[in-house]
Amino acid sequence: MVKFSVCSWIFGNQLIEDTINYVAEVGYDQIELDAATAIRETVKVKKLINEVDISIGGITGDAAWPNLSKDLANPDVSNRKKAIQYFKEQLKVAGELRAKYLVVCPSAVGKTTLYGENSEDWKWAIDSVQQLCNTATIEETDLIIEPVNRYESSIVNSANDAYQFVNEIKHSKVKMLVDTYHMNIEETNSVDAIKEVADKLAVFHVADNNRKGLGMGQINFNTIFTALTEIQYKGPVVLECMASGANPFSANKKEMHDLNDYVEQSLICMKKLYSKNI
Repeated sequence: MVKFSVCSWIFGNQLIEDTINYVAEVGYDQIELDAATAIRETVKVKKLINEVDISIGGITGDAAWPNLSKDLANPDVSNRKKAIQYFKEQLKVAGELRAKYLVVCPSAVGKTTLYGENSEDWKWAIDSVQQLCNTATIEETDLIIEPVNRYESSIVNSANDAYQFVNEIKHSKVKMLVDTYHMNIEETNSVDAIKEVADKLAVFHVADNNRKGLGMGQINFNTIFTALTEIQYKGPVVLECMASGANPFSANKKEMHDLNDYVEQSLICMKKLYSKNI
């Protein structure tokens, strides 16, 4: 049975207890918790999750540029070592919170420049993720490679990129996700892309082309959910929309009304689409 989830980071500076309680009240099955909060407030989160009817499906990895020590594809080996150690810390907290996966962007999100030559950036990222595999196995947490569009990341932009990355590592704990927002930018045909990576697809992120909730833009989610049904996808479907306003990453109080509407309407839409296609 598919689980419906939502990323906690989209709620910006809202207290995590308010976010968890809200997501549970709306009716989501799971929450994808941002790594920084998971590390900082592990004890609080464990208590909160025990009090509500949702689980932590996974952790959104913390890899924001320009923090060099969070970049798994950094040209400086000392920075890569710091990034690897930080991702191991994220894996350990994922294990403690019984999260099934950690989302990993092989190159820091926001870094759009290649720093190496002859695919060195790709090789640095491969080596870094390989060094995470043992910890992932110990913590029983999958490493989920996320392709991010070319305007936000220098490598692993398309579904095929992520598929190649996962296949190059060749480890049972390394899988992938696709995101309808990023696919809308990078893919020629999103439905074909979903089918082509089906055997490695473990997490599915959703937002409309304008990063609003489902049905609030131009993406045909009926064909998307039909494709998920055809490949017999059983993983979580995770909402990752963003607040309105000049800085949608902030999700300040004045934008929360719009964001809450996206979150609530998207769940209705996902349930309707899923029931239609099963």
